Amino acid sequence: MRVRFLDADDVKIRFEAACVRLGEGEARRAFSMALNKEGRKSFTQLRRSLALQSSIPRGAVNAATRFKSATRATLSTVTAGSGRHLPLSFFGAKQFTYGVRAKIWGRAQTFRSAFVVKRYGGGVFKRTGKARFPIEQLWGPSVPVEMMRDEAFTAWEAQHPRVLTESARLIALMMSGAPFRGGGGAARPP
Repeated sequence: MRVRFLDADDVKIRFEAACVRLGEGEARRAFSMALNKEGRKSFTQLRRSLALQSSIPRGAVNAATRFKSATRATLSTVTAGSGRHLPLSFFGAKQFTYGVRAKIWGRAQTFRSAFVVKRYGGGVFKRTGKARFPIEQLWGPSVPVEMMRDEAFTAWEAQHPRVLTESARLIALMMSGAPFRGGGGAARPP
């Protein structure tokens, strides 16, 4: 699953105006820097809120998500999440006489008549009928699905207005003639 930030109409209008004032190369540089700065901030917030809202361990969230920076050519950032639904053993599943309990989506949940099979990596299973077999494994949340829900999506969406503010700040700084080091390069003469 991919989430891609595309240029809004307001962004295009401001970009075209900046191209006229600064030149296309410098305007593209300013917008890509603004996209990367604000995109990285929202990516960090997305990871934090994913771990909180779904109870997926932070290390697993970090391993399953990635951020692709904007360049002058693309002017878009990509926030991607991959992976399948995680087994309940990932969420501290414990066997009790009434079933299994695991902490998912921020609270402890009970799975009645479920049981833990240590032979299969501590997976949680439930019988599908009255007979001993067949059994099916129970699964928890996945990173790509959780990215599009609740706080995680809100954290990602919050970057849009901040990109415009940051790009306007960078363009004003470039036009002022002040020494400017964007991206770690050498200072530009006034």
